[in-house]
Amino acid sequence: MKGNDTPSLFGAEYPSSQAVLLLNLGSPRTPAVEDVHAYLLQFLMDRRIIGLPHWARHLLVHHIIVPKRAPKSAANYRTIWDEERQAFPLITHTEEIARALAERRQCPVAVGMRYASPSTGSALEALASLLSVEEIIIAPLYPHYARSSYETAVAYVLEEARRLGLSRLRFRLLSPFYNEPSYRAVLTESIRPYLQSPFDRLIVSMHGIPVSHIPKECREHNGETNYCASRRDWHERHAEEDCYRLQCEETTEYLRQDLGLEQGQVELVYQSRLGRHEWMRPYMSQRVRQFSGEGAERVVVVCPGFICDCLETIQEIDSYYREVFLAHGGKSFVYVPCLNSSEDFIASLASLLDQTALDPSALLSEENKRKYKYEH
Repeated sequence: MKGNDTPSLFGAEYPSSQAVLLLNLGSPRTPAVEDVHAYLLQFLMDRRIIGLPHWARHLLVHHIIVPKRAPKSAANYRTIWDEERQAFPLITHTEEIARALAERRQCPVAVGMRYASPSTGSALEALASLLSVEEIIIAPLYPHYARSSYETAVAYVLEEARRLGLSRLRFRLLSPFYNEPSYRAVLTESIRPYLQSPFDRLIVSMHGIPVSHIPKECREHNGETNYCASRRDWHERHAEEDCYRLQCEETTEYLRQDLGLEQGQVELVYQSRLGRHEWMRPYMSQRVRQFSGEGAERVVVVCPGFICDCLETIQEIDSYYREVFLAHGGKSFVYVPCLNSSEDFIASLASLLDQTALDPSALLSEENKRKYKYEH
């Protein structure tokens, strides 16, 4: 990863009036404790991550969580650090996607991370410096909507655009695409080869969020993995189709149908819980210890909430939970890599961006920008 905040821009040579801003979460500059410490401070001080008043969040994050968590997180990050490239996988995969997209769509593509660098601000400045660019498609690399991922990334783009005075630019927004046929097909075909050997259960591991992040009406029966999906009509009537629980449950059912599996062969779990308050259930941390006792001694695990492999997929799932599963009687644990910069995913994403470029509803108006108001 770059030592300073050098913009990550591809396709600047294409004289296109439309550009793409590719968003992702970010990674620390290096696995050094001080760099992980700085990254965690920025990440956890986001009110869409920890929804406490600023003073309480500052006290909790600066004096309790980060001092305790940074050394352990640094040790975990060190296990996925690419010494040769001096970068983390999430950064290199995102930049490879941007490079391929720029070539495929013949337009400038910049990478902006929500936390750390290359920053969202540097990406916006790089695109705004290209005289031909009049419009930017904001493209979060999140298939699902959550306020702690998709929403905060978009809100931060708009805040940075205001700060930089980029009022001359128009913005379009790529919607969460978990249910788009082209994306579903690519995700399904990426998993299928891993199901050719005998297996007992496909585990769909989604990143967990606090239940307080979803609509109040969707917090009941936490742990039932079809609760919101069975109430899709309610979500449509109340304009709550952005419900993360709904989208995770539907993703699981899409995979079951698209892969031709039986009901008992697929299970949804949630990973990466932080803190002691209630998060979305079932917790992977609990279920992974129970699978083999239920007869699921051979599992295949996929993380469709992540486009790029990162700490949560490589270290948490494919290392830590693999060891836990095998220590509790499991016989086979197969991890399905993320889509990363595969050709099929690039083709699907390019198609989705083409649709967004032509969709009048994708153009951000002042009214729908209010949804993404950034607050410290």
